[in-house]
Amino acid sequence: LGFGEAGGKIVFDSLNKGSIDTNMPGKIVNAFYGFLDIRNFTDLTEVLQADVVTVVNSIAHLVHTAVTDNYGSPNKNIGDAFLVVWKPNRGKKVEEVADAALQSFIRIIVETSRSKELQRISMRREVQERMPKHQIKMGFGLHHGWAIECAIGSHEKIDATYLSP
Repeated sequence: LGFGEAGGKIVFDSLNKGSIDTNMPGKIVNAFYGFLDIRNFTDLTEVLQADVVTVVNSIAHLVHTAVTDNYGSPNKNIGDAFLVVWKPNRGKKVEEVADAALQSFIRIIVETSRSKELQRISMRREVQERMPKHQIKMGFGLHHGWAIECAIGSHEKIDATYLSP
């Protein structure tokens, strides 16, 4: 069970107070925000059905490991997409954190293309019939700027995340 860097702080603060306050204001943070998604996910889901979970979890492992190894934090898994964050702290300069974010993305590209498990799934007959020459690939976006680190939700469901214009 993991809360991510933002979630860990929110849970810690809430435990100290004795409850989660969803009306508590967030905190403005400057960081690098990465958004990644699995390409052709709708087709993969229709073909693989329940087996698509293997694809998502294999990629999640690659994404989370590459990001944490490069000073970042996974924030959210949203089906076929991932939100990840790198904050210029821990004695790291902004330029070092920018390089670390890019290194994470490069590593994810390389490891996704080298993964024997993902190659095996891509080569399944039903996948190739639907999408000839298919290879599992990712899309990437990276932004630097401010966002509000906060808890969004209610007492029934809460997410630690980032809001930005």
